[in-house]
Amino acid sequence: MKLDIKQKVLVSIYLEYQKDIPDMENNINPEIINLDEEKFIIALRKLENEGYIKNFQPYYADDEICDYGIYGLMITRDGIDYIEQKIGIDKTLSGMEKIKYVLGKGAELGWQEIKDIVAKTLVEMTKG
Repeated sequence: MKLDIKQKVLVSIYLEYQKDIPDMENNINPEIINLDEEKFIIALRKLENEGYIKNFQPYYADDEICDYGIYGLMITRDGIDYIEQKIGIDKTLSGMEKIKYVLGKGAELGWQEIKDIVAKTLVEMTKG
């Protein structure tokens, strides 16, 4: 199973959401997910349009996005359900267990970007 760009962004948001205090603004960005900014913004717009995330704030100038904000960005219940079904995550697992499951699945399927994000998330969770 290969993840498309939109799914990579949603998995990243899902992983950040598993923390006790998610910090979407600092931990969800194109550099961390290894995407160019245009693809990242388009993925966020699609995810919000499909009801998988909320509170994405694009800022427009001359009908083009010139900047964006993700303060308060949150995955919706539909987004959580989509990721858990897609990857096969048991809903009853704790946040830490879900992250470890995604790490194992990422290693199994060769999702390098996701493995890097999971490793960073695990380090942050064990610190605090």
